[in-house]
Amino acid sequence: MRRILFKTHIWLGWIIGAQLFLWMLSGLLMVAMPIGTVRGDHLRATLTAQPLPGAPFFPPEQILGDAGADTLVLTRLLDRPVYRLERAGKPLGLRDALTGATVEVDDALARQIAAARYAGPGKPVSVQWTAADAAPREFRRDVPAFAVRFDDPEDTIFYVHGITGEVAAVRTDRWRLFDLMWGLHIMDWREREDFNHPLLIAAATLGTVAVAGGIGLLLLRLRRRKRGAPAALRG
Repeated sequence: MRRILFKTHIWLGWIIGAQLFLWMLSGLLMVAMPIGTVRGDHLRATLTAQPLPGAPFFPPEQILGDAGADTLVLTRLLDRPVYRLERAGKPLGLRDALTGATVEVDDALARQIAAARYAGPGKPVSVQWTAADAAPREFRRDVPAFAVRFDDPEDTIFYVHGITGEVAAVRTDRWRLFDLMWGLHIMDWREREDFNHPLLIAAATLGTVAVAGGIGLLLLRLRRRKRGAPAALRG
């Protein structure tokens, strides 16, 4: 029995050892990084509530009828009150809440929004449009957006929603390291989203068997030592 356990443990160690090491290393690095800094919360400026202007607003029923939206939300874009139009929970566009004019989120506006929401030491240096069906892997959103890059030590990118103007995501080198570790941990090295695939299940099974075999060998060794101890020591 001991010989079978020993051989099984050794072979499983060779087969699964590298992945066991990666599980430990990636897990250690992920838990060592506060999730708030991974998400870039320390680089987001705190928004203060501002009163809406006292001027009369454009009639919302006229906008709903023209745009074919089923929901209209009064919100603020920088220092400007706007209506956000939605249909079935998806954003359609923005309208100026005072004039009813369409508000387009373009490169210049996206840069202004990102700069206003940024609390780090850098400045925006570039703006790049990303289509919903061709978003960078790190964005993890199927929405159109502007990627506003800052020249700070963390290589920060603010992704500004191309329709609503909201900051949809913040990505930094710290987030990218965490994402890499997550991919190694779940063995989905490309998409880094699937943690129920057969390879991971097989590796986890082999790892469990290897650890169980090691525990079994340890128990057998302790048992043999106890049997071989002098009678006086055994009490």
